[in-house]
Amino acid sequence: MSARPWLRFEPEEHPERGSPLLLALADSLHAAGAAVIVRVGDENLIRSRRAGDAPGPAFFVIVEGLPNLLHEFVHIVLVGCLADDHGIDYGLIPFDVSTQAGRDQLWDELAACVVSCAYLPRARAAPWFAEQIGIQGAFFGLGDLEADVWPMIEMVDSARAAHPGELEMTLSRAYERVEQRLRAVGAEPALARPVVRWRFDVLWEGLREAARTP
Repeated sequence: MSARPWLRFEPEEHPERGSPLLLALADSLHAAGAAVIVRVGDENLIRSRRAGDAPGPAFFVIVEGLPNLLHEFVHIVLVGCLADDHGIDYGLIPFDVSTQAGRDQLWDELAACVVSCAYLPRARAAPWFAEQIGIQGAFFGLGDLEADVWPMIEMVDSARAAHPGELEMTLSRAYERVEQRLRAVGAEPALARPVVRWRFDVLWEGLREAARTP
């Protein structure tokens, strides 16, 4: 039997199977009441256990790999509990960033983008950040950001200018809570801390510069 019956890799030879960080994240999620499935080609989500599922923890966190698990983990620590799809009311999509609730959703998404980059090797940060930003269009009514990311850039810049400090507070809380959760399951300080404690503006300017490049 696996030393971690709450963690499953599909296929078993998944390239990130031996990642100490992935194991620590899975341990933290198990302590919170979730099993983790790392499955190539699957969606990335959290859902409660269904009637047809085998006995086990109350929730599943299902991801394609370590970067996706980091992103989901940030959402979980910001929400503060496990909930189907992090408790997001998809009936409110597109989220309206002129409201506090809409901006809170935006800041949470951006914090998950940044902090998940912070625990990856430096060279993986920019492409992973761009990939995550590229999927945000559907949440905020911006269309296909992979084709044109400027609507997202303009929306975020406008929201930050109108409400200074909100994003930074959420990002600081995300960094603090992720490290706390990892330390709580015995992760060594070097593993619990980010590889690079990215500031949002650094990654954002990199994205902006790439969008300018023909």
